[in-house]
Amino acid sequence: MSASKPRLIAEVFEHLNFGGRRGYVIKPIVSSTDIGFQDNISSVKVYKGPGFDASPNYKLILHEHWNFQGRQLVLGPGFYPNIHDMIYNFKDTISSISFGSVLRTSGPEWGTVPLIVECYEHAEFSGRNITVLRDVSHTGSLGLHDSISSVRIIKGPDFPAQGAEVTFFEHVDFEGSKLTIRMEATDRKKEIPNFHYLPQKFNDVVSSIKIEGWSSSAEFTDMVFEDEFIDNSMRPEWRWEDPQGGGHWTERQGYLEMRAEPGQDLWHGKSGNLDAPRLLLPVEGDFTAECRIRLSADMKEHGGLIVWKNPQAFVRLEKTSGPHAFRGDIRFERHVNGVFTLVGRGKGVNQRMSQLGPIPVRFTELYLRLERKGHQFTGYVSDDGIRWIGCGQTNVSMGDPVEVGLHALCPGNIPPTLTQFEYFRVFKRKGELREQRLLSGNVQASTEQDFRRRQQLERNRAIRDLH
Repeated sequence: MSASKPRLIAEVFEHLNFGGRRGYVIKPIVSSTDIGFQDNISSVKVYKGPGFDASPNYKLILHEHWNFQGRQLVLGPGFYPNIHDMIYNFKDTISSISFGSVLRTSGPEWGTVPLIVECYEHAEFSGRNITVLRDVSHTGSLGLHDSISSVRIIKGPDFPAQGAEVTFFEHVDFEGSKLTIRMEATDRKKEIPNFHYLPQKFNDVVSSIKIEGWSSSAEFTDMVFEDEFIDNSMRPEWRWEDPQGGGHWTERQGYLEMRAEPGQDLWHGKSGNLDAPRLLLPVEGDFTAECRIRLSADMKEHGGLIVWKNPQAFVRLEKTSGPHAFRGDIRFERHVNGVFTLVGRGKGVNQRMSQLGPIPVRFTELYLRLERKGHQFTGYVSDDGIRWIGCGQTNVSMGDPVEVGLHALCPGNIPPTLTQFEYFRVFKRKGELREQRLLSGNVQASTEQDFRRRQQLERNRAIRDLH
């Protein structure tokens, strides 16, 4: 099995219900101690990898003893919150892991893999190791907190033509000093045998890791709902939710303005609450939601996209305000059963684009995209609405229908925020329009007045971009 195109991707957990430390497995492991587990794997998630179609009978095989000996537990793609309850009662006895063809099965897909990052505890690729395929906000969850000394970076099966990069951070949640390693289309792999010899001296300090790769995000192309906020009244499909009455929204000529007061938030925690205002509409099946946010010089905007099932299951993708700890960066969160997880962090437009060369004009707009495929959610950010960069990927179980829309926040004691949305759109795959119950009759022919308004808005936007 090629490491650059794995057929299965297994995510193993220390505790029941996918809790505690975790590790990723894409190739046979002779001893589970190599990935930081000593007979203590209690729950498992198995995903179809990019190479699954080449061998649809492939399964994960958990072995009782090291070197693939002893009793076996065979698992196809799926989520297994408690392997102690299985027929073999594999309670804390897994010592090696392999893969093999058994029977055809169905199950969840992992998603795109632009880069495969192998991290090792010691120099020269020795000691315990972990495989990183997604953003990791805390390497402690993988068992190698502040103890990575060498890395090997391999092009993944979904490596973008524009290149990709992996960034190692000194602190958790993608904070502190950082070391960025870029992979170009001409590179096959890159190896750093010893972090200690780098000028940055990143040996044994890595606490979080981020993988970034450009994407066209072109699977969902048929627009089934659009609101450009041209009129001064709310469309009937929307539902305004403002639990504490502190929020405010106003439709201007061509954009929606949402305000939030200090303390209005959408997260679980000791000081958390669900008081932030949001604008929601129902949707079913797979989709992509997209919005464009107007950027202000004083960075007052703090809001973005949300997919909401109920207070115990929702995801948020948002641009943060200047006074916030993320300092204008993009934040992607999941909230399940009262537990908050930071899925990923994206660089603000100005920070990201400045790395690609001189900036000829000031950026005045930011695009966000939140994609749903089954229970898998992926966040994207763009400066032009064409080239998208991933902000993370997560899985949250949400049955249909869900609600999707816009939200504004003002977490903690930061000053009041003001977020201006220039449009909101929902896309489905080509041919799925008739299956979208919400939107029957919503795609309306534009009147001559609407057309003239849109033309004027585009003129105003072009003039604004020149200043």
